[in-house]
Amino acid sequence: MKKVFLILISLFLTTNLFAHSTKNINFDSKANCSKKRSMLNGIAKLKNYKDGEIIKFNSYTGFDQRTVLIDGHKQNPIEITSLLFLPEGSDKVPIVIWTHSSGGPGIYLWNDFTYHGFKNLLSEGIGVLFVDNFCPRGARQTWRDQSKVPLINGAIDAIMALKLLKSHPRSNGKFGTTGHSRGGTNSLYLADVKFTSKFLDGKNGFDAILPEAAECRMAGFFAEPELTHNTKLLLVHGGADDYTLAKFCIDYVEKIKAKPGQIKIDIKDGWYHEWHMGKKPFKVKGAMTLHDCPDVFIDNNGRVINPIWIEWFVKKYKTYKTEDEFYEAAQKEPRKSWKQVFKIMKKEKCISKGVTIGGENMDKYMPQFINFFKENLL
Repeated sequence: MKKVFLILISLFLTTNLFAHSTKNINFDSKANCSKKRSMLNGIAKLKNYKDGEIIKFNSYTGFDQRTVLIDGHKQNPIEITSLLFLPEGSDKVPIVIWTHSSGGPGIYLWNDFTYHGFKNLLSEGIGVLFVDNFCPRGARQTWRDQSKVPLINGAIDAIMALKLLKSHPRSNGKFGTTGHSRGGTNSLYLADVKFTSKFLDGKNGFDAILPEAAECRMAGFFAEPELTHNTKLLLVHGGADDYTLAKFCIDYVEKIKAKPGQIKIDIKDGWYHEWHMGKKPFKVKGAMTLHDCPDVFIDNNGRVINPIWIEWFVKKYKTYKTEDEFYEAAQKEPRKSWKQVFKIMKKEKCISKGVTIGGENMDKYMPQFINFFKENLL
C-alpha cells in the first residue's frame, strides 16, 4: 500500500508541484508533517507561497458532534497551524477558511485547483486561510485509513480559526468556508446552527459555505438540520462520484430547515471525485469507503439514531458496557474511540476499498467557485 501511495504522490508532484514551487517536499516524511511540525511551515517557504503568514491557534480534538454539544471536546486542547494569505493593500477583507481533504495539507500545494482557486480569490479581494487538521494530530493523510483522525475535527478547527480571525486587523467580519471530500464534509458541519452555536453567539455562522463532494450519509449529521441564519450554502458534487455519493447529499439537502434561496445543490453530470485535479480519472485501489455500513445520523442531543451501532458496541462485541460508557470514552479519548468504531466496521465487513478520482474540469468549475464567494462575501 505504501508503494501505491508513493506512486500517486509522485504523479501529483510531477505535474503540479513544480508548476507552483521551486522546492520538492516529501509528503510522506515525518520531518515535514508531525505533531511538532505542520506541512504548512514548509509550504510557506516556497516561492509562490512566501506572502503567507503562519498563524497558530488553539483548538480541540473531538469525537463527533455529540462531544461538541456537551463540551466534551474541551477535554482535548490542541494547537493548530494555519497559513493566511491576504490581498495586497490595507483594506479590510472577507476571508475564506479552506480545509483539506483526506489527502492532507499537501493538497494546498499539489492540487491545481486549490492553487489557482486561492490565487483567484486573492485577486478578487478575498483572503484565504489554509488549515492543517492532520499533522498536529499525528497523521499525514487518511485516504487509506479514515480511522486516523475523527471527521469532526476539521470543522472544529475551522470555527476556532473564525473566532480568532474576527479580531484580525484586516478582517471585515465576513467569512466563507470550503473544502473537497473530507474538507467538504467539514464545511457542511459548519452549516448547522446546532453546531456553530456552541462556538458563536446567536444563530449566525459563516456567510458563505461551499462543500464539494461531501460525505452526507456517514458523517454523523443531524437528522433535523437547520442552516445557520445568515448563510448561503452551495453544495457541488460529481454525478459519477463513487467515493462520496451524490444521492445522499441530495436527500440531506431536502431535510435542511432554511429560508427560500439559502441553499442550492449542483450535481455535475459525469464528474468524478477530485474533478478539478487536472488529471484524467483513474482508479485508486486503496481508498477506503463505507458505502455498505449502516448510516450515521444523530438526534438533536447528539445521540446516534440507528440502533445497530449501540447494539454492536454494547451487545455484540461488548466493547463498552453501556451506551453512556461509550459516549464517556469518546469524550476522554476521541481518537482511540474513533479507531474502535473502525475496528467494528472491519469485523462487520462493511468497509470497502477502491474508487475513481480525477478530472480536468477546473476551467469549467472555477468561475462558479469564485462567483459564489464574490456574490456572498463582497
